[in-house]
Amino acid sequence: MDLGAPLNYHLIPGAGFYTFLYIGARFGAKAMKMPGTVQKYLGLTLLPHSGVSLVFTGIACVTLASRPELVGILQGTIAASAVINEIIAVVAAKNGFELAGEIEKR
Repeated sequence: MDLGAPLNYHLIPGAGFYTFLYIGARFGAKAMKMPGTVQKYLGLTLLPHSGVSLVFTGIACVTLASRPELVGILQGTIAASAVINEIIAVVAAKNGFELAGEIEKR
């Protein structure tokens, strides 16, 4: 299965708003009235997941084949998230868990 091949990385700039929403889980946590630590740090802790998201992107793009404009948004959003993931996600997630008090600081 060619998980990353169908992603068009030229779509990243146009998906900025959707990427922000995808990564900005704080809004959902706030809407659900989650504790303050969850609202503040959930987005950081959700970042390291690009492999799973690439698999589901392929499935979603096949499902949305009749709506190419949505496929473009989805591919751009997931590609941007994967790029961010490879650069900062591991450190950001660790810091998020530490700041939330879920793991001890080292």
